[in-house]
Amino acid sequence: MHNSILIAFSLVETGTLTLWLIGAVVVPLLVFAMLAHRLEIFVQIRLAERFGWNAVLWTGWLGTPLHELSHAAMCVLFRHKIVELKLFEPDLKTGRLGYVKHSWGKNWYEEVGNVFIGVAPLMGGALGLFFLLFMFYPEVLKNGVSALREQGSGVSTWGATWNATTTILAGVCQWTNLFTGRFWLFVYLVLCVGTHMAPSRSDYDGAKRGVTLLAMIVFTAVALLCLVTGNSSTLLPAVMELMAPLVALLLLSVTLCVVAAGVIFLVTIPFRQRYAFKPK
Repeated sequence: MHNSILIAFSLVETGTLTLWLIGAVVVPLLVFAMLAHRLEIFVQIRLAERFGWNAVLWTGWLGTPLHELSHAAMCVLFRHKIVELKLFEPDLKTGRLGYVKHSWGKNWYEEVGNVFIGVAPLMGGALGLFFLLFMFYPEVLKNGVSALREQGSGVSTWGATWNATTTILAGVCQWTNLFTGRFWLFVYLVLCVGTHMAPSRSDYDGAKRGVTLLAMIVFTAVALLCLVTGNSSTLLPAVMELMAPLVALLLLSVTLCVVAAGVIFLVTIPFRQRYAFKPK
């Protein structure tokens, strides 16, 4: 009886920790995905209602191939067979700009891969924005990385993440930059990448296929770790530490997208709405 109670308590503790771990990883991704999606819809509507559906292609020529290549890269990583790949093939009827069709086997690795394939554009877009920042404002990026490294020197992980983001934003959005071609080209390319980095509805549907299996794997791993080490109290803080750079990258990406969307709003104020547009 005593052993049964201990086992039950251990299972509850392991399940609770598993939920916290999955939450620590999944919740930030969902939050940033939703924010990116709302910004994407805002920019698409703003452009299409004033200049027609083809205005969406002004950003799609770059953002869509990056979106689809992110899917394709994860397909290769998780051994999915790419059946058909269209990096940029706009379709007015469906609103689709590109797609990746893939197939997979029944083993656990390929099944779990659906989760990562589904959210891949968020990661690919964030890395794309990081690359743009490196190309256009390397000195600002260097200052932001220095701010992120302050964690452990009296600054919390999340405090350092916020400091890094605000440092980069302040460096890019200096008043003097507004009068340079470099800034406006940077804003345009940020729009191209940022307004196509959100996973689509079909991406989320695909990701759902492996979520349950992934949760079971995490639960088993946590249970084994608790059994071997006898201590799980440091696991969640460790995962959150690992997530900090990713959160910093996503926070920076969304912030840059907000700035770019704000520029689009201001620039399009003189133009009246001429078309009806409903995002697919």
